[in-house]
Amino acid sequence: MKTRYSKIVIVLMLLLMLLPAHTPARSAPADPPAASDYKAGEILVRFNSGISLSSAHEVMTTHQATYIRTLYNNPVELWQVPEGQELATIAALNRDPRIAYAEPNYRYQIQLVPNDPGYTNQWAHPLMGSEVAWNTTTGSSNVTIAILDTGIDPGHPDFAGRLVAGYDFVDKDTTPNDENGHGTHVAGIAAATGNNGVGVAGLAWGANIMPVRVLDHEGSGWNSDITAGITWAADNGAQVINLSLGGSDYSQSMQNAINNATANGSLVIAAMGNDRTDGNPTSYPAAYSNVMAVASTGPNDTYAYYSQYGTHCDISAPGGAMGYPHDPNGIYSTMPTYAVYMTQNYGYSMNYDYLQGTSQATPQVAGLAALIWSVNPALTPAQVQQLIEETAVDLGSAGWDPNYGWGRINVQAAIAAIALPPPDAPTLNAISNGEQDGNYLVNWSTVADATSYILQQADESTFRFPTVRYSGANTQFQVTDQLAGTWYYRVRASNENGDSEWSNVVSTEVLPPPPALQPIDNPSQADEYRVAWQSVLGATGYVLHEANNASFSAFTIRYTGSAIYYDVTGQRGGDWYYRVYAYYDGLNSSYSNVVSTTVIASDLDIPDLADIANNDGDGAYTITWNAVVSATGYILEEDSSPYFTSPNSVYNGPDTSYTWLDKPAGTWYYRVRAVKANGDRSPWSYSKATVVRSAVYLPLVANNHTPLIPVNPDNPIQNGGFEQESEGWTEYSSNGWNLIVHKDILPYPYHPHSGDWLAWLGGDHDEIAYIQQNVTVPTTQPYLSYWAWIDSEDLCSYDFAGVRVDNTTVESYTLCEESSTNGWTQRVVDLSAYAGQNVALQIQVETDGSLFSNLLIDDVAFQSSATVVTRPIRHTAPEINTPPPGR
Repeated sequence: MKTRYSKIVIVLMLLLMLLPAHTPARSAPADPPAASDYKAGEILVRFNSGISLSSAHEVMTTHQATYIRTLYNNPVELWQVPEGQELATIAALNRDPRIAYAEPNYRYQIQLVPNDPGYTNQWAHPLMGSEVAWNTTTGSSNVTIAILDTGIDPGHPDFAGRLVAGYDFVDKDTTPNDENGHGTHVAGIAAATGNNGVGVAGLAWGANIMPVRVLDHEGSGWNSDITAGITWAADNGAQVINLSLGGSDYSQSMQNAINNATANGSLVIAAMGNDRTDGNPTSYPAAYSNVMAVASTGPNDTYAYYSQYGTHCDISAPGGAMGYPHDPNGIYSTMPTYAVYMTQNYGYSMNYDYLQGTSQATPQVAGLAALIWSVNPALTPAQVQQLIEETAVDLGSAGWDPNYGWGRINVQAAIAAIALPPPDAPTLNAISNGEQDGNYLVNWSTVADATSYILQQADESTFRFPTVRYSGANTQFQVTDQLAGTWYYRVRASNENGDSEWSNVVSTEVLPPPPALQPIDNPSQADEYRVAWQSVLGATGYVLHEANNASFSAFTIRYTGSAIYYDVTGQRGGDWYYRVYAYYDGLNSSYSNVVSTTVIASDLDIPDLADIANNDGDGAYTITWNAVVSATGYILEEDSSPYFTSPNSVYNGPDTSYTWLDKPAGTWYYRVRAVKANGDRSPWSYSKATVVRSAVYLPLVANNHTPLIPVNPDNPIQNGGFEQESEGWTEYSSNGWNLIVHKDILPYPYHPHSGDWLAWLGGDHDEIAYIQQNVTVPTTQPYLSYWAWIDSEDLCSYDFAGVRVDNTTVESYTLCEESSTNGWTQRVVDLSAYAGQNVALQIQVETDGSLFSNLLIDDVAFQSSATVVTRPIRHTAPEINTPPPGR
């Protein structure tokens, strides 16, 4: 026998009847959700004027806060606070009378407003927060929305390239074209192409649209076709099934089809119905199990006057509340581009027009479901529905109610709630650079879901001043022509959800390439010639070896410095071989090629230069040498460099001695050679050196005093006590301060360790300051000693001090309140690795932009051991009860 099917009088969940002459009064819109997107671990704080540094420090300490920086040209400070305590810290700070205000470091971002000309008519999107959500996703072609309705206009420009294969269950063919207009309108709400300069924007314009025609040209259809359409859509990959249709009869067949579709991973969404005024009858499929039932709201964010209600209501969405045809309080969406039943019989426009109904509310929810799945495709239909409900704006009675379900959908909140966490951190592989040259590969592991990587490089492991070497989607970067140094690398992954943590740190050493020695031009085999080499990019200096054998089994360091040549004079007779290497920051290149020359021996003996007696270290001493047979005179040269790179002829005559009475402070080197009347000259003697600590020549009785710090005749530090002001020192201050200062300008309680002068480094914001001089580290006394006074109110790990040798840090310490010394203390640094070398010795301070840190330096010298003097040299400074001064 034939089975009787109920014909579902659809009304299309669209009010096609005569509209009432008035609409309900508008109520005030609900308050927007509280902003919650702020940077973890950071807050913005502004102090009230007149707050002291000590008080500010107390506030930060109380709240476990760390100063990061002050905003550009602004009194507001950026602080780091414990993650998860941002809001609690802000609340406490805003109760503190010392604080003008504190607030989160909110995230702001562009709002994606589509350029579709009809978008200004789509009031529902701003209400739902679509524009913010579109910054995260506009949908994915991996998600398909099935529109089970009157069909869809396949030629509509807002669906171009978006329709997937569908089916017409009314005519039983594969061309489900719309003959009514309702299906096209519903499809446009869910997924019309946005930001294409045409028409309107659907909610999930990146999703696929599946047209399944189950209703005829008048908008009604049979249970059999709708049931088959649900199954067909689920079987053909539709994750979202939109049913903007309904009737009053229950069908077990349709319930079963819905159950199967849900089990296969589809979310079925149906309209509650538009018959509120006629007793609110129950409408199916909205009332079936496993269906998300949708009620309608209007522009005033209250339920639409026609929207049905009931215990099965799950959610509400904008569906419009019109008072007349084409009323902009309806939902503006796509209409067929050709004449159809609705345009011919009810006067609706082709292309685009306003309609209202729970039919229009339902595809809003379908579009949101598609957006959610585009962000997290692993969610189940139940989880998608739960997310939509939990993030909805609660309207009506608190919690669930029969008019709104769990509330009106909030697209912004729903997408924000499922924003995936940032990607995992990559793992940097060890760098293979056995040659230690400047060409090597840095590579790292692939991170799932990462769209790009940022590779940073720094010259120290804390990455205080990093540079970005690579940014892109690759997982490796080829470094070429890297300068000499120790280079550190770290990498982080990124995607639309943010940045990962930094990876592990790997490093590699790059040696300077070896210089190339040029052949020596000395055809006459003279005792004067130039040894030259090519410069090496990035090298800070070179070391030239000289030997009398090609194997360099014994050699002399003939030169150390930044020049790329060395002029040999007064060379002894024989064959001489040379090689050179470059250095940078403690890293040495391999040796260059070897070059050689022959020197004809002189017939004059070489004078023997005696040790220089100058134990008191003043500027009065005599240089003596022995007489040479046949010599008629002698030439005495002096230089501040042991390599005699800029020699000064201080004596030329017959005597065998020369006396200084007022030699300036410094380390002075001497050599002598004999000459004959015919111009012949002997080679140079071996050099001798002396150290002058004071440039003042004192009477003999004064010379018998015992100095405050015992004078070391081998100590090459010039003016280590700063009593000759800046003599011998190079000063640098990024903020232009004089660093070597007299005690009269010092604030209380600062005072020199000895004498009247000292070096004052720091005392200003964002300051880099150092004092430097070139010295030869004594072989017998290679321990650098200096007296330091640290006075700081800053937190640790922001201001630093230390000693550098040839740009290599050999001592580093933090300047902060915990490290303040409350007076003078001695620091001793082991420089035995540089014994016998001429080096650039630097004492440096670097501060940030917050609280002041000061470092006072005095009495710099070398000593023979690491012994530290524990007793005060003069007196102990009084207790410091005031914040450290700035300049």
